[in-house]
Amino acid sequence: MIGLIVTFGLVLAAVWPLQGSESNGDSDAGDSEKASGVTDSSPTSLPAEPVGGGVKGRRITPGCKPSEESPKYEQFIDRRALMILSWNGMPEKAANLRIPVRVVGIEDGAIGVRFLEFPMREQYVNLWIGSDHVEAGPEGVFLVDPCSATIVEWPEVERDVAEDPY
Repeated sequence: MIGLIVTFGLVLAAVWPLQGSESNGDSDAGDSEKASGVTDSSPTSLPAEPVGGGVKGRRITPGCKPSEESPKYEQFIDRRALMILSWNGMPEKAANLRIPVRVVGIEDGAIGVRFLEFPMREQYVNLWIGSDHVEAGPEGVFLVDPCSATIVEWPEVERDVAEDPY
């Protein structure tokens, strides 16, 4: 059941950024979310700040310093967790997609993660690399900017430890 939910969320995440990029940067998407009462639990709801030519849908917390933000996630090192990428102009279901990861470390203001197995993993990882949310690192580790993503606990109720190869 969880796999089905993750797959559905991943499909939504893959489709919506493409539609958002065709809107030519209208800020109406953010205004309509505010008007509809959609609340976002991510760090900020301000417009995206493209970094290094990044995709406009990526949201970066203004004034956030990765070197100050990343130590907040040290408690997750060597544990499974759920990562939520920060997006602009995304429907709430797609924007709040919880991606299964194992946190492997914190270095130079980035959070090192390994993506756990889920359907169409390679395609989605490539999508997230293309959006500048993650950067490929050495030995299957991916680097995540803590100013455009959040790591949350993976509740015990949702995991089956007997099947966990990690």
